[in-house]
Amino acid sequence: MKAFISYDSRDRNRFVEEFAEKLMSKGIDVWYDKWELEYGDSLVRIFDEIVKCDIFISIISKYSVNSNWVKEESDSAFIGKIENRIRKFIPVILMEEDLKIPNQFGHMVQCRIYDIENYDSEFKTLVGNIWGISSKPSLGTKPKYVEINPISGYEIFDSIVIKAIGDYMVKNGNVTLDFNQIVELTEDYEISEEDIQDSIEDLESKGIVNYTNCLGDIHPQMIKLTSGGMIIYSENYLENFSEVLKDIVSIILNMGRRASEKDFEEVPTSMIVVESVVELFSNLGYFKLKKHMGGFLIFSLKGNGKRQLKNYLD
Repeated sequence: MKAFISYDSRDRNRFVEEFAEKLMSKGIDVWYDKWELEYGDSLVRIFDEIVKCDIFISIISKYSVNSNWVKEESDSAFIGKIENRIRKFIPVILMEEDLKIPNQFGHMVQCRIYDIENYDSEFKTLVGNIWGISSKPSLGTKPKYVEINPISGYEIFDSIVIKAIGDYMVKNGNVTLDFNQIVELTEDYEISEEDIQDSIEDLESKGIVNYTNCLGDIHPQMIKLTSGGMIIYSENYLENFSEVLKDIVSIILNMGRRASEKDFEEVPTSMIVVESVVELFSNLGYFKLKKHMGGFLIFSLKGNGKRQLKNYLD
C-alpha cells in the first residue's frame, strides 16, 4: 500500500514528518518528498509519483489552503481518481482557528484533526480506512424466530409456543410438559419467560392448550395442546398433513363404525395427530367417539357424516 502526502512546507516540522513516520510504522509506504527527492531531481516528477500511489493524502491547513502548489497536486490527484489510477483521495484537515475548508473538499468525508499533538483516535480510523478495515460490526445470524411461519391470527410468540409443544407431543405422544421444558425448547427463539407465560395463558383462554396451576408455583405446569390446538399445529407445521388427513378419512369411510386406533397405525404420523383429527370429526357430529385407556372406537357413522368426510378427499 503506497500513499502520497501533499502538504505545505510550513506544516512539515510541526506535523507532516511525524505523521508520515506514523503511517510507515503501520505498513503504509509513504511517498514524502523529503525522503524521495534528491538534489537535481525535477519537481515535475512529483506529478508522476502521485498517480503511482494507491492513496493520495492532502494535508489541509491554514497554510496549505493558500498554496498554489498544493492545489496543483490536488487537481492532479482528482484527475487520477477519476481515471481510477488512484484508489482513494483522503483530505486530512488540521482544524485550526479561522481555517476555511476549500469547497472542493465539501463533498468528501474528511479526516479532521483538532489537536496535532493528540490525534491517536483519528489516526487509527485513518489507517483502518487505508487498509480497508471497517468499523462496522460483523454480520450476525438472523434470529431463529424470524424463520418460523406465524399462524394466521396469532402472535409470533404464540406460534412459537404452539410449535414447540406440538413438536414435542408428536415425538413423545400424549404427554404433558412442565414450564421449564417449554423454556428450554424455545431457548433459541429468544423469548423471555414472561412472554412464554403470557402466551400459554392466552392460548389456554382460546382453548388451544390445557395446563394446571400447582400450589406454590407461579408458572403453569402439566401443559399440553388440546385436540383443537393439535389440529392448528398440524395444519401449520406438519408438511404432509393434507395427505395424512386424507388417509384418516379414507380409513374411517372404509372401516365405518368399526374403526379403532389400531386401524390407523399405518398412517404416516403420530397417533396424537390421528386422535386429534378423529376427535375434531366427532365434535363436528360426523360420528360418535368412545375414548378409552390407550385408544378409541368410532361408531354411529351415518349418511350425513359420510358425505361431509368425502369432502376432505376432493
